[in-house]
Amino acid sequence: MRRRSPRLVFALLLFAGFVFRLGFGLSKELFSDDETQIYLLGLRFHATHQWPYFGPDVVWTQSEIPGALQALLVGLPLDVVPIPEAPYVFLNVLSMGALCLFAAYLSARLPTVPRWLIWAWLLTIPWTLEYSTHILNTSYVLPASIVFFIAFFEAWPVLSIGRVPANVAHLMMGAALGWMFQIHMSWPLLLPFAGVAFLYRMRDGARAFAGATAAFALGLLLTISLALPTFIASAELSGAGDTGQNLLLHWRNPLTTGLNTMARIFSFASFEVGRFIASAADGSPIVFLAERWWLVPVAGFVWIVGIIHPLFMAVTAFRRSAQREWPAVRWMTIATVVLVSASFFLVMQPAQARSFYVVAPVGFLFAAYCWTFIDSPRWRRVAVVVLVANVMFQSALAIQRLSGPSLYMKRAVVAEAIRVRQPGLLAYRRPWARNVPAEDRMSADASAKAVVDLKVTDARLQLVRGLATWSIVVHNQSATTAYRSMVCLTRYYDASDKLVDERINEVWLVLEPGESVRDRVIDAVRWTPDMARGEVVIRSADAIAPMPPSQPTGRQP
Repeated sequence: MRRRSPRLVFALLLFAGFVFRLGFGLSKELFSDDETQIYLLGLRFHATHQWPYFGPDVVWTQSEIPGALQALLVGLPLDVVPIPEAPYVFLNVLSMGALCLFAAYLSARLPTVPRWLIWAWLLTIPWTLEYSTHILNTSYVLPASIVFFIAFFEAWPVLSIGRVPANVAHLMMGAALGWMFQIHMSWPLLLPFAGVAFLYRMRDGARAFAGATAAFALGLLLTISLALPTFIASAELSGAGDTGQNLLLHWRNPLTTGLNTMARIFSFASFEVGRFIASAADGSPIVFLAERWWLVPVAGFVWIVGIIHPLFMAVTAFRRSAQREWPAVRWMTIATVVLVSASFFLVMQPAQARSFYVVAPVGFLFAAYCWTFIDSPRWRRVAVVVLVANVMFQSALAIQRLSGPSLYMKRAVVAEAIRVRQPGLLAYRRPWARNVPAEDRMSADASAKAVVDLKVTDARLQLVRGLATWSIVVHNQSATTAYRSMVCLTRYYDASDKLVDERINEVWLVLEPGESVRDRVIDAVRWTPDMARGEVVIRSADAIAPMPPSQPTGRQP
């Protein structure tokens, strides 16, 4: 039998990897608020073809990131192929293309490290799956950050391996910076790296510095041009989107902030699964795993690796290596931790890991160099076991999520909104959205009416390992209004009807007029002996346009 060529096998494996990542992204939530609002930016562009002056919302300050890029990245694929999955496919092409580029680059930098290890690791670690495969502005960070840091590594002579000419590297950094400016508020973290690259160009003389500056400016113009119309019309639109409100000088504990930042940067390159199990279950990881006991050994193994690996990376930072660039890699990683930690003294946003996901390639590079300290046949076998266990766990996670608020909870709603070019069937923009007609923004009056229209007609308390979960049926009594994004209260009383505990929970449902839907609420309240009963009540919901009567609406209780 004729053997298949290595290139064909490699291409087939890459295609399988793309299908896996695309399926993972499609399984993640779409009907939760942040994801819906990002999708809605592109859907509005597809429906109206009006220039989108602003991109993602910054909920902390009710501001908006200026520029059209985010809306175009979601909306243009819908113009090409008007089906709900089109933006997912395009995003996964972008993110997987960037990861393949970085994998090839790391393979060139570290030829002794097995290529299969580098490629399989980058394409399947939790962070590159969770935040580069589904519709959320953070998912569009990775392509730009990878392009930027490959360029920076090549523009910094200490790390350069001669793969990218200096001026091309500066052009790439400029283009990536202009991209990030319109996608995520973490873009200022890239400026010090660009500054270091320019410092070394100055050492090469005025001509080299001028060429690098021109290349950087050209790259920046290629992407930032999509934000220029916003600033040209700034008098009318408040061009910066009031994003300056996110600056806030305040004190944080430097030791705690620094250690947390270091752990999170290392976790970008590792197998951190704890936070993602919690999000999958909409509550406690204990509930998720208790109901899927067969997954516990695999999840536990990957979870332990996700703790050991960052610790190994931290210890390795103190080791010596014969590789000439190892000191630069080590000190660059330390400087990145200091930079990110210091940045949280200047902004009001909580110190969340995804707030600085833009520096993930630094963690990837550092992790790859750490591997060289232990590379051996035995550790390669261990790596295979870890990679297989992780893929098994992530696959199970994706299958479980499909029954949640993913696209397939109410695909017909999204498809009809695309077909008739009516974004209101999916959602309305947030109340502070700029350059959006009042009728296309959320109405506080209509949302308040949800308390009257939405009723919990059945609520069954179920205890899982002593933690409270609810199976509820919500009925929409309205004949004219659909609702989504419900907020409910779970209350617990003792025998004398005294309130013992109360929790606020989000329920990602879409309810058409007259429709009843069963869903689950996991608030993970510990049931105590003094609790006698509980209840679930609807507190609020967002009103949306109802589907045409002839269209199917989705699942029934």
